[in-house]
Amino acid sequence: MSGFGIITNIIAFLVVLTPIVFIHEFGHYWVARKNKVIVDVFSIGFGPELYHWIDRHGTRWRIAALPLGGYVKMRGDENATSMTSEASRYIKGSFAAASLPARMAIVAAGPAANFITGILLFALVYVAVGKLYIQPVVGDVMPDSPAYEAGLQPGDVILAVNGYETAQFNDVKALVSENPNKPLAFTIEREGGVQDVIVTPQELCSEQMRVKYGYLGVQSVTGDFRQLGVGESLWQGTIDSFALAGAMLRGIGRMATGQLNEGEIGGPVKIAKISGDAARAGWVSFVIFVALISINLGLVNLLPVPALDGGHLMLFSIEAILRRPLSDKVQNILLRLGTAFLMSLMLFLILYDSYSSLIPKFCP
Repeated sequence: MSGFGIITNIIAFLVVLTPIVFIHEFGHYWVARKNKVIVDVFSIGFGPELYHWIDRHGTRWRIAALPLGGYVKMRGDENATSMTSEASRYIKGSFAAASLPARMAIVAAGPAANFITGILLFALVYVAVGKLYIQPVVGDVMPDSPAYEAGLQPGDVILAVNGYETAQFNDVKALVSENPNKPLAFTIEREGGVQDVIVTPQELCSEQMRVKYGYLGVQSVTGDFRQLGVGESLWQGTIDSFALAGAMLRGIGRMATGQLNEGEIGGPVKIAKISGDAARAGWVSFVIFVALISINLGLVNLLPVPALDGGHLMLFSIEAILRRPLSDKVQNILLRLGTAFLMSLMLFLILYDSYSSLIPKFCP
């Protein structure tokens, strides 16, 4: 890749990441302020401070040298991971002194802000440009394909796959792609009747993408491109955002069971490259990519890993069940372990991105 291309990727990456991080942290900040919790620091980036200003509420807004994240530090927090102490529960305006529902709302507000951002960006595209609707109807069946062998016919309406409702043809493609060589129960409507058909997608492999994916062997019917109104765009954006989150959760499930493709693994370097590609493809592709990253960030932050928002919510849930918080010592140990895990994971992803070209051939 040329030097200009690398610079474009880096700029696109920062243009994607910085606003998404700001929105995430602003969600925490805004709900904290509404609950009378004092925010001492709002930082975009980590490391040495490049610039700062202090607002009328006493919050120090800072821009740091490493724009690979950000944080809000609330009154009573010992550091950016929100470690607390027993004494902080008695500090007026501290996060630890807020009620349990308030603390849960403050923590959940960051991921919620990311989901809302994704929905709004999808809606922007649907209002400005439109959305392609392709009904989940079989248009044609390829000879000797898995669909042909299973008995699928042109005109079949695919209502669900393995219990997942398929409102659009893209839903079918996603589920088939994720399940090569695995029998899938297709619920189809044919000539007014509903029946189940077992289809086993054929496994295909892409050396370039380093993924194995399922192949069905059908063509869709012609799609309908529609420009949507504001209300319909927001509704469709919400549906698509949660459908995307569902696909991401299935990917996390594959990772947990060791079935994740190499091509599905990526860190900052890979995201930077995709950011550059999306930017060069035009504003619509770039906006959709930003929406995908925003939803991904919101979902990942909800995972029950200490140091992430989901980890804090897990600790608060334990507090609600026990009617008392875990000891500060236990909580801080868990937060340190979570931070160490996340830093190790980030290092692994950076190294993987950097040396993935040296990995042996992926496809058999």
